[in-house]
Amino acid sequence: MRAHRPAKPRYWRRLIWLRYLFLGVVAGLLIGAAACGDAATAIPAPVLSATPEIPGITLEPLAGPIVRVAQVDFPVELAIKSEDRYKGLSGRASLEDGTGMLFIFEEDAKFRFWMKEMQISLDMVWIGSNCQVVSISENVSAPDPATSLDDLLRYSPDAPARYVLEINSGESAALGLTAGDPVAFLGELAGKHGC
Repeated sequence: MRAHRPAKPRYWRRLIWLRYLFLGVVAGLLIGAAACGDAATAIPAPVLSATPEIPGITLEPLAGPIVRVAQVDFPVELAIKSEDRYKGLSGRASLEDGTGMLFIFEEDAKFRFWMKEMQISLDMVWIGSNCQVVSISENVSAPDPATSLDDLLRYSPDAPARYVLEINSGESAALGLTAGDPVAFLGELAGKHGC
């Protein structure tokens, strides 16, 4: 046996109908907005940059010497003098992500680099005088400290290079850097040393 329910007033039914109509319109707007996307989703994402864009925050341009490979900017330390090139990053416990050291030579050659007294692993981005990446030596490991100088591996580019950008191991692959990528010197390097 069913209990008899008293009839709801007519205005109550209209309120429920208006509520469902309102919820339907809001749901339709949300679905439409999601389908259209916004500026961040409607445009393909740019190549990773060492200076990320954070919504609502304006970042100052990178200062100091900067090397741009493809569309990725690396603030760098410079190794121009022979004693600076000889020392390089040896003895360092770490290298900040997205930064590097740029070795600048007077002429193109197939230079040979070793990892003497290195404590960190690196990627070596070899750059020709034509301002293009000619080769990348990836994931060059720091040697065992007990390795003699004669037994240290030597690393060279596939083609002559004038510049070598050393960055943290794995960054070149993570950022999609490849041979043939264009290189530009920016900041304090702009208009100097060729690129």
